[in-house]
Amino acid sequence: MTIKRGRTKSEEKREQIIAAASALFLEQGYESCSMEEIAKLAGVSKQTLYSHFGSKEVLFSTAVEVTCARYHIWDEFDADTHFEKRLEAFCINFSELLVSREATGVMRACIADAGRSQVAALFWQAGPAKLRRQLSEFLAQQHHLGTLHIDDIKIATTQLIAMLHSEHHTCSLLGLSDPADQADLRAYARSCARVFIAAYETRPA
Repeated sequence: MTIKRGRTKSEEKREQIIAAASALFLEQGYESCSMEEIAKLAGVSKQTLYSHFGSKEVLFSTAVEVTCARYHIWDEFDADTHFEKRLEAFCINFSELLVSREATGVMRACIADAGRSQVAALFWQAGPAKLRRQLSEFLAQQHHLGTLHIDDIKIATTQLIAMLHSEHHTCSLLGLSDPADQADLRAYARSCARVFIAAYETRPA
């Protein structure tokens, strides 16, 4: 029997800090948000804040990574789970992340500060670039196993991600999304998976 360990005080403080930082980054933007304000909202000292996260850049990147993790982009499956199910799960979870309040809020902040701060580069490396690498690794694995035939993994990765940046994503960025559209969003994500597989599935000689 496995005994589940409770969170330590250090882990609890870390989570408090990330939650406070995420809220303030969305509310104020990256540049306007200070470490002092984050510490105050989190209920910790600045010394504690810096002991967990050495800089605002590290804290922002961590907040982006934690947000992505909450959407379980790559769900845990048994080793024998068919690759189509894995790909469909990725498409659905990634699509839901794209239209989330957190993701659209950070995207708006990146666009607003484009060329004036490093927030866009931090966001890209902690979020989109990391997810692209994970997808590329999965597609390369499927190519190696022979389930898919992909001549250029980078192009295939870009194609699938581009499909998932749908009308739903654009409307969410513009504040025009309707929560009732979630079923449509998932249906669209499944169709993207089917179209991608149809384009790259290995066919009998």
